[in-house]
Amino acid sequence: MAAVSYTLEVGGQRASPELLSAVRGVEIEDHADLADMLRLRLAVSVGPDGREWTLLDGGQFTRLTNVKVAAAIGSATPEPLIDAYVIDIRATLSPEPGGSILEVVAMDATVLMSLEEKVRAWPDVSDSSIASTIFGEHGFTLDVEDTEPVRQESDAATIQRGSDIQHLRRLAERNGYECFVEVAAGGQTTAHFHSPRLDEEPQGTLNVNLGTATNVDEFKARNDMLRPTTAQARSLDVSTQEAQPTDVTDVAATRLGSAATVAADRPRRVLLSGTGLSSGGELQTLAQAVVDRSAWAIVAEGTLNSAAFGRALRAKRPVLVRGAGTELSGTYYVERVLHTFDASGWTQSFRLRRNASGVTRQERFQESGAASPQPAVSV
Repeated sequence: MAAVSYTLEVGGQRASPELLSAVRGVEIEDHADLADMLRLRLAVSVGPDGREWTLLDGGQFTRLTNVKVAAAIGSATPEPLIDAYVIDIRATLSPEPGGSILEVVAMDATVLMSLEEKVRAWPDVSDSSIASTIFGEHGFTLDVEDTEPVRQESDAATIQRGSDIQHLRRLAERNGYECFVEVAAGGQTTAHFHSPRLDEEPQGTLNVNLGTATNVDEFKARNDMLRPTTAQARSLDVSTQEAQPTDVTDVAATRLGSAATVAADRPRRVLLSGTGLSSGGELQTLAQAVVDRSAWAIVAEGTLNSAAFGRALRAKRPVLVRGAGTELSGTYYVERVLHTFDASGWTQSFRLRRNASGVTRQERFQESGAASPQPAVSV
């Protein structure tokens, strides 16, 4: 049985044996749309002098202390799961032996981009250039996809009102992009500003009810058939003073199945207003982003057997599902993974999304080893 292990670093140092012995649980939330989060549950007690509490008064978890967690199965190299900064501590102190708990909450490096609100003009640049500049100012490695157009100051200029991460997420939303930071295998933090990478090689196969090959303990799926939309917008182009009608009726992003969720028959339509965009091309991009985002109508949730899967399931990447029937099997995009480490082992609870149903027959489902009992955690 492969052993599950994790490493914990606090303030740039490996956690001490005393700190590791106090750990009662570790939760890491890896999310495609929100900041990644870390929660540590630590047992605390009154110190020998009767005045201070262990860990709570030790000064280890001060504001924005850096905390890192990596995990591995068997002899594999530990894979970084999060590089975060402490934003909250919550103490529950009890007279009962073992009943006192300190919960430490930390957020990924985007918290460092939310400390200052500002008003800043961005003339003569594109949204992707703004993203590159802001991420570069925070020292991140860049993974930025180009956007159009470059706004001329004589016509229009982008004005930032808010923190850096708030501004970039607004720009990402109107371009149909993702905006997040992620720790890579080498330990460096990479900033991402690009469309979802739906064409990437799937990171593995989730096997549902396939005998000894099963690696999913639970799988639930739903299809929100009223969510998919088409989008219309009207605007006046600032440069030509001509009307710019926009009508988007189909998904431009890669379909992850054979049948689209945006119905051609009696679709639900939304009218976009108050966009603040003066270019017809920008309005088209926004409307397409609305339709592409709405098309994520199929959502699946479940629990992964980590030992059987053999590694961490990661958000913001495709994954294959097999054994869920012809409608629900196929390629999904991982929206959220909650990694939980406790005395019972390593549990990965996932939420997937999909913009189409059915299999394309181009999927290459991977074989998986037999499911095995959940291993205990070592540190």
